Amino acid sequence: MKSPKLAVLTQEHYERWFEGCFKRLHHRSPFHHPAWLQAAGSGVNFDLRFVGIYDGKDLVAALPGFLTRRGPIRLFGSPLRGTMTSYLGPVGSNLDTGTDLVDLVRSCCEFACRQWGASYARFTLRAAPAGMEAELGANWEQQHPRSYRLDLSPGTVALWDRLKSDCRRNIRRAQQQGIEIVPMRDAHLFFEILEETFRRHGTSSWQPERFFELVMAGLIPRDLLWAWGAKYQGKTVAVGLFIHDDQEMHFISGASLPEYGSLPTSYLLHWHAIETAVAAGLRIYNSDASQVRSIDQFKESFRPSLDERCSLIWAPSHVRYALQFFMAAYPRFQRMKNWLQPRGVGGMGADRKRCEESVTTAANSAAVE
Repeated sequence: MKSPKLAVLTQEHYERWFEGCFKRLHHRSPFHHPAWLQAAGSGVNFDLRFVGIYDGKDLVAALPGFLTRRGPIRLFGSPLRGTMTSYLGPVGSNLDTGTDLVDLVRSCCEFACRQWGASYARFTLRAAPAGMEAELGANWEQQHPRSYRLDLSPGTVALWDRLKSDCRRNIRRAQQQGIEIVPMRDAHLFFEILEETFRRHGTSSWQPERFFELVMAGLIPRDLLWAWGAKYQGKTVAVGLFIHDDQEMHFISGASLPEYGSLPTSYLLHWHAIETAVAAGLRIYNSDASQVRSIDQFKESFRPSLDERCSLIWAPSHVRYALQFFMAAYPRFQRMKNWLQPRGVGGMGADRKRCEESVTTAANSAAVE
């Protein structure tokens, strides 16, 4: 596809095109589905934007993304962090690979800056395009976040045999202890358990409860999200969310109650997800690396391969420095926010209230990027 024409695409047009061309789309993922994009964007108050990519008069590809503002800075991302969207990038029926795909990303970046006034743009692709040049030009940066990829095609028997011995042992132990995996439809309960997990580490979820309400309400009825809880002695003690389409499944969020941390609930939850995905004919199970060694060791016990995604980031130097400052300051803002929250009960003075609002705004700014 040479010299494509770019134009703003409405959400309604994207939905019709995506559903009509679903089986023929290259680079398609569960994150490209309109239901996920709508729920994720609304859940964190980001605007949805779509770039239509035309070959003549034919719409052959599209790039979905999120747009938000942090102070004077407009950020556009396909995706932006904070949306629990592992990757996006262009999706289409006539997409070239390699350097042509990188050129298309560059063109979409220029379009977002011109059309929506973005001064920062981020594009995360499933994998680095073959033959991509090392240098993208001024103000561009490459990052390669790690991810885990489990090939489901061998089937459950072969996958079980490949598990690390401690993983099999923990799954059996969970079954012997009577832990039961049940459907989870209660977003409030999910969020309560998630917040308990974050509090254990002295922080809180950046996504509000509304995010999980919208995701579960929008995707479960369409059979695009599997949400399960692990019950022990009649109580839900762990939860997990897995987004999927007809080809692959992604783990997007999970948590457990601290007082039940000794139970191997996560092993049984993830194995149940794998069995369900295999039975549904899915080929791949993906999970992002966390950079927390204990969590990554748990994921590695299922014997996935280690992959790298490709993030292409454009920002002028002054914007990059501002975002780096927010990232460095975020842990302190978050600790101050957590310290202030309990003292808000029973009446907080106007000065303290303004201080808390300032801390919250700054913390949210840092959490996006």
